[in-house]
Amino acid sequence: MIRPALVPHHLKGLFHDKKSCIDIRSGKAHAIKANTNNRSWHNVVTLEGAAVAINTRTKYANNAITTSKEPFHVVSFGCGADTLYWGRYSFVCIKKYNGQECFQLRYEDDGDLDMCLPKNAQQTRSYLEEKWLDAFDVSALKHAYEPATLHLPASELLPNKEYTPDVWLPTRQEFIEIKGPSPNAEELEKCRLTSQLGFNIKMFRGAPDGFDCYTWDEEGKCEKSHHRSWYRYLHPSHARKRRRIHNVSN
Repeated sequence: MIRPALVPHHLKGLFHDKKSCIDIRSGKAHAIKANTNNRSWHNVVTLEGAAVAINTRTKYANNAITTSKEPFHVVSFGCGADTLYWGRYSFVCIKKYNGQECFQLRYEDDGDLDMCLPKNAQQTRSYLEEKWLDAFDVSALKHAYEPATLHLPASELLPNKEYTPDVWLPTRQEFIEIKGPSPNAEELEKCRLTSQLGFNIKMFRGAPDGFDCYTWDEEGKCEKSHHRSWYRYLHPSHARKRRRIHNVSN
């Protein structure tokens, strides 16, 4: 994951529907949200650590942060429209900045944006995408829906473009773009430029019960293959040898 990861626009509301900046789940600190453009609060988030102002009115939530034995997710938003996911941080101490008491936090790992979302919060854009997510669930393949937005390198077809692939498969370390109709030149170019950034990406055209798979090599060349089903894609059947019959008489 490229840190900080840009939270997709259609998911931003899920991070801005709580009165408290601390998300408590099952009595434990799950995530903390920081407004880095607030004039009244001192909030700073960097790749190495963070300082988040303490709200004295949320004593229960504050205690969950200071006593947490597990890292928690950190999300920030500022003066622009972007909401950023920074990964997981842990509590270090309480420190004063310009007279404001703050949680001093330390970066621990990249975390998982999908785990930071509320349960059942995935909002797909089409029925086809839902079918694919169900297929990933059935095959016990961990996946994240629209986990990040990429800044693509400029090309003649797409001089300046941001692109959010549909699905990230962490165990396979690849993006999956899902399409119903035949992809056009711009859609294929987005995937090619994503591979140029160094990411593995595949485009699945069709449903899990029969689809075309587009892949790109290191030189940007696209190859297309057809698969009878998602199961057969994961478990390809070997070609059977044709039997020869000898000494057959009428």
